[in-house]
Amino acid sequence: MYFLLSAVVFIIAIIGLFACPDSLLGCNIAGGTSLAVMAVIGSIDDTADKYTSGSDLSYQVYVVDVSQIDRTKVFPSPNINREVASIPMLPGEYMHYFEAHTIPEYESSSEKGDITTTGTNTLTIVMGGMRDKLLDFQEEHTGGKFIVFFKSIQTQGWMILGSLDSPVVLKKSEGKHNKDGRYITFTFERSSVIQYHHYVGAFITVPDIVNAADSDTLAIKPGVDQYQIPAGAAATYAISKISGITESDKGRVITLIGTASSNAATIADGSLFTLVDGTTWTAKAGSRISLRILDTNTLVEVDGSRVQTA
Repeated sequence: MYFLLSAVVFIIAIIGLFACPDSLLGCNIAGGTSLAVMAVIGSIDDTADKYTSGSDLSYQVYVVDVSQIDRTKVFPSPNINREVASIPMLPGEYMHYFEAHTIPEYESSSEKGDITTTGTNTLTIVMGGMRDKLLDFQEEHTGGKFIVFFKSIQTQGWMILGSLDSPVVLKKSEGKHNKDGRYITFTFERSSVIQYHHYVGAFITVPDIVNAADSDTLAIKPGVDQYQIPAGAAATYAISKISGITESDKGRVITLIGTASSNAATIADGSLFTLVDGTTWTAKAGSRISLRILDTNTLVEVDGSRVQTA
């Protein structure tokens, strides 16, 4: 019996070695979740009732068709804080919102099957009336692929659901025009165990502003979150100042887009700009960077937002 038990332990150890070659101690063969991963998550306490309220979502939902996204640009991946930076829209394309008649509903589920784990994300919005725009959207876009954004009232933060490779689908639209009322319910669904992320990028609702060429000042305007940085007339130039920021802009995220093939502007780490690893950003064509306004004198790079072309 002793030799039999020893053989079993030895076999399990060998299996573990191949399953988790970096660390046997960091591998949970039975559960499939490593100790290292759980250490990152840490302990999770209960929360106050205000954070469990069933009426936390805003009525406003932004809906972006995947056909509006510039596929030649890098679609941002979430960083370690589950944040997603600005999504690249095609020139002339803008984000449009739906103002729901009732509070939107988000639901998610995941289930372990015999082989794999499956999951579903669902966002449902009810739009009041049987208006022409709603009927057109129902006719033209049922089955369409989208990225959707919805907002938490308590945190004032936006969530993004879906990506270019794994969008949400307008799974079902149901119109009612009877004695009980007139409205259309749109149900967006995605088959994925991946949940929503925090969107910290720009909402493209107006044309980009082109910052003045050769100017050492980044001029921020109200309501505009995306700025093109052009080439210098004869040489590269450094942007080291900023104008237009007010107290109400704190927490706002702006995105800079490089457009220069030569004589590109630069932004360096310093008292005004706090950049990841202190690395200078160059506004070459195809480059992007998102900056969160910390206060009137400090802009901080959103980790994971940078795209730097050669």
